[in-house]
Amino acid sequence: MGSIHSGRQDGKPLVEDCLSLDLAWLMRLGPIRDGQAGSGEINWSRDGDHVAAAHFRLDLRSTETARLMLKFHAVRLVEQAITLTALPQHFGGRRWWMICPVTGERVRTLHLPLSGESFASRKAWGLAYRVERLGRFDRPFEKLFRAQRRLGGAQALGMAVQRPKGMWQRTFARHVAALEQRDLACVEQIATLVKRA
Repeated sequence: MGSIHSGRQDGKPLVEDCLSLDLAWLMRLGPIRDGQAGSGEINWSRDGDHVAAAHFRLDLRSTETARLMLKFHAVRLVEQAITLTALPQHFGGRRWWMICPVTGERVRTLHLPLSGESFASRKAWGLAYRVERLGRFDRPFEKLFRAQRRLGGAQALGMAVQRPKGMWQRTFARHVAALEQRDLACVEQIATLVKRA
């Protein structure tokens, strides 16, 4: 019999345990813009520890030949080509997307589980988010901690965060306001639990 503290344990691998590849993040990482090509290295870390690295070549010169080439070590040395596509934006320019090599769907993020050998979409790998496995009581805490991790802060109630280098002040103010709302939701959860006791 479950309680409010028990969540689903469906056995799916978690997105949070995978290496994730976000095309928008990759374009911000290097000086490669729409209409250009370039290369570089991606490094993944978890809790400050280096986890993995990949060499990449990003070619955005033409929508017909746009590709992201990856070279990384998984179970073995892997070279993977990911097709890219672009859609026009309402106010000019275009937005780039990756095509999942398995499903053929247009996606922003691809993932590589620890046991995998190639990046594919969340749907292709059958991945779940950690928050989906949590019970109702724990969900606000996971949302708060995830937001704190994203900003590089400590994970706890009432923790202050510092503005990451390069983040605009108004963007940071928006993140802080959201953190305060999540913090309040966690305090309300604890108050509800105390009243029941």
